[in-house]
Amino acid sequence: MGAVDSNLDRWIWIELIGFDNELNDFGVEAFMDNAGFVPDAASLLLFNPDFVHNHAGMEQERALPFDCCSYGGHPYNEQRSRQEWSSHQLRGLVCELQQRGVKVYASVFDGFVTQDWLADHPEVLHVRKNGQQLASVCPWKRLSDGSYYEDFFVEQLVRVMRDYGFDGYHGADGYSHPRIPVYDGDFSDDMVGQFTDITGTPLPDDLRGACDGEPNCIERRAEWIWRNLRREWIEFYTERIARFWGKVFAALHAEGKKVVLNSAWTRDPFEAKYRYGIDYRRLVDLGVDGFIVEAAAAASETERQASSAAVLFDFMAMLLLIKAYVPEAKLWYLHGVKDTQEQWNVLRHAPTAVEREVYSLSNLYVHRDDGALQRCASGLVVCLADDIRRHEWQWLREKWNLAFDGTPQRVIGATLVWSDRALEAQMDDFIATRRWTTHRLLHHLMARGAPVHAAVNVKHLDATSGPLLVLNPHLFPEDELHSILDYGGGPVVAVGGKTGLLPEPKFFFEDVYSPNALCCAIYGATASSEVWFGAAEAEDIAEDLIDLRDPTTFIEDLPVRKVSEEFLRGCVVALSDIVRGVRVLEWTENIKTQILEKSVGQWRCFLGNDRHGYLRTQVDAGRSIVRINVMGDFPGVPVQPDGSKFRVRIPGRGMIVVDIELE
Repeated sequence: MGAVDSNLDRWIWIELIGFDNELNDFGVEAFMDNAGFVPDAASLLLFNPDFVHNHAGMEQERALPFDCCSYGGHPYNEQRSRQEWSSHQLRGLVCELQQRGVKVYASVFDGFVTQDWLADHPEVLHVRKNGQQLASVCPWKRLSDGSYYEDFFVEQLVRVMRDYGFDGYHGADGYSHPRIPVYDGDFSDDMVGQFTDITGTPLPDDLRGACDGEPNCIERRAEWIWRNLRREWIEFYTERIARFWGKVFAALHAEGKKVVLNSAWTRDPFEAKYRYGIDYRRLVDLGVDGFIVEAAAAASETERQASSAAVLFDFMAMLLLIKAYVPEAKLWYLHGVKDTQEQWNVLRHAPTAVEREVYSLSNLYVHRDDGALQRCASGLVVCLADDIRRHEWQWLREKWNLAFDGTPQRVIGATLVWSDRALEAQMDDFIATRRWTTHRLLHHLMARGAPVHAAVNVKHLDATSGPLLVLNPHLFPEDELHSILDYGGGPVVAVGGKTGLLPEPKFFFEDVYSPNALCCAIYGATASSEVWFGAAEAEDIAEDLIDLRDPTTFIEDLPVRKVSEEFLRGCVVALSDIVRGVRVLEWTENIKTQILEKSVGQWRCFLGNDRHGYLRTQVDAGRSIVRINVMGDFPGVPVQPDGSKFRVRIPGRGMIVVDIELE
């Protein structure tokens, strides 16, 4: 470590209001000068999909809809009022950016304020299970003449790419994934008809007729499908979405253009499919050029009533699991700093949380099959990049440079074992038991201090060393469990459902909530203390779990079985005992660490604070410390070692970075 990762990609997502069409270069030079760098790529947020639908060539200059000129047509930012842009001006902006080395992508949402083509085609709008029609395009539907919307869209998109000279297309909200979960829609006659035609699955006689325009009929049919054909409905959506994107990839790649997609809101591989029908592996196999992972933790925390750093760990776990699932895919995390239309600005209102997010998300790793560590994130996408002041850009660049400072030799902690087959088995297990998913277990353990910041595929266990963490071992097939037990690089900690395929462990404890209680088993080592459980709180378990109502928004958790706090903390204590890395001695429940070994005896320590106020803590490295270097701009005083320990102050919701040299 010591040099910024040369592969760091710095992208921006920006509205047209971020530029100035009254200047000859559309304000591009002024933007670059203010930002202090040339972005590798810029995605222009044009918002309204009628930008694609209405395109009719460039022979005649046309005014763009006002909601293409700023996100949702909002009237101004701090810098300027929304301007009226034309098609020729937009093409000029694309050229100016490209002349400075910026790859330019176009992006639209599924929503709109103005309507032109869409006013004539309400049949492509989403229909929820209650019969409500949303102002949201459902891209997998058919037009009124029976043709598929996707064929019209792809044809138009190719023309847009050619005529404006875009380098690629950024599939964003509502196109990269449905805006609403598959259990909330689309349940129109069209989509249900496609479902029965493609799967050959018949519906009951009383649900076979037309339901459009009759909310009660639509809801009865939707409820029956989700209760009786849940897995089939999810798989149908997965294939329909894959077919849509397969056509886009093929058409744009034939033009020499690239396609990147947003992840399914903020969801890990399991919930992306269960909630939204998105299979990241399927899209990678079809040829997607990368994913922009929606991991704007600082912004998401401020949007929730009970602001909690647990959101950060949720998104860290999600990013780690996506990379473990599709290790060959390029991932850029969505670096949410501000959004005028959505009315949040964490760059100014929660900068310490932004700093912590950058350091944390940038330092998650997977083990390649050759044993080398690979950073999960190839870079970041600043969202949204208009109206950021010069000193704010400078501050951001400093944080990026430190966050992406080289690649470590080792991640100090336990390595999560990933299995594609366990992911596949999780769908039926979750539907039947509502047991915690791998992602939920992981982020709750991380939020309590579990030192888990790297993953390895079960096929490549010989590429790593040190403790392993296996989550939900009951989902792993027998041959993979045998390979885990044969692992000779360190102890193994298994947390999840019981399985008869594992032998008796050296250390074991079980949660208090039955049936299907979670358990923790340790092989090759033992923990230093027993786990004591208090009285179990009452758990109201539905007689039929299939009837549980799943939430309609991605910020709400899926309903699951109870897991005790004592069980989770017991797992974290066991992992920490085995890892024997850096220990936090004061404010242990509020200070979290990420530790990287830069080289032998050289550790980089990221120390994060979950509370809103400053915390002064004591940290023990377990070995005598020779010297400590503060790597960021805080604290602004030297940190002195005291044997194996040191004291340091950490800002509220923030993170500091220190390098320690060990004897």
